[in-house]
Amino acid sequence: MKAYSLHDREVGYCQGSGFIVGLLLMQMPEEDAFSVLVQIMQQYRMRDMFKPSMAELGLCMYQLESIVAEQIPELHLHFQSQSFQTSMYASSWFLTLYTTALNLTLSCRIMDVFLSEGMEFIFKVAIALLLIGKDTLLSLDMEAMLKYFQKELPQKVENDSDGLFNLAFQVKINTKKMKKMEKEYADLRKKEQEEMVELRRLRNENRLLKKRNELLEAESAELADRLVRGQVSRAEEEETSYAIQSELLALRRVHLEVAHQLETANEEVRALSLRLQENVADNSLESNNSRQNS
Repeated sequence: MKAYSLHDREVGYCQGSGFIVGLLLMQMPEEDAFSVLVQIMQQYRMRDMFKPSMAELGLCMYQLESIVAEQIPELHLHFQSQSFQTSMYASSWFLTLYTTALNLTLSCRIMDVFLSEGMEFIFKVAIALLLIGKDTLLSLDMEAMLKYFQKELPQKVENDSDGLFNLAFQVKINTKKMKKMEKEYADLRKKEQEEMVELRRLRNENRLLKKRNELLEAESAELADRLVRGQVSRAEEEETSYAIQSELLALRRVHLEVAHQLETANEEVRALSLRLQENVADNSLESNNSRQNS
């Protein structure tokens, strides 16, 4: 594994490939196992299976789901009703070439045919396994199906390995349809990538709009605060102005009253002055009369 990770740095070390290497090492020396592994990776589509994007695995899952929908439609509908994705049971089959799902004897036989026929046989074995477990799977929910694929189905086929292979060899895989599905999947991937680019653009735009909105909200809050302060200030000014006007009005009233009182006092003074003048004149007249009589 270390040698291959150095040989192919893009793929590097992958856990799934370790099971394949283990199977090869049981059958041949290390040098031969390394050479066979390199050929499996390069000539049998497995290298693309282990790339970081795992695009080849996604393609295999898409193709297998389409084949199941065509050849075992009732099981496909049941999987859909249970939201049971193809990758939930089949991804390890393709990544490890069944070395983690079936016993050593079956794994070796599958590897032999795989090296002869290629990835197509992995699809045939998958359909054969589904056909064998079909009746049971149709009665199970998602959780029970996961357990069935992990334990009961492997035990069932291990007890009749010849039946599994006979059924697998009877499965028909249409090469033209597989190519068509490959193109369809490539188009879907391209569309998904375009949508992801658009999604990232929208997220960035949304983040910028969110920041702008936060700034506007802060400015709005500040303006609202200033408006409230201005309204309070104007209210205080109006209240002060009203108080001043009221006080001024009261002063005007007092001024009018004082002016009226002053006018009254002036009239009284004038009246008293006239009376005083009259008294003085009378006294002067009496005094003159007295002197004349004397």
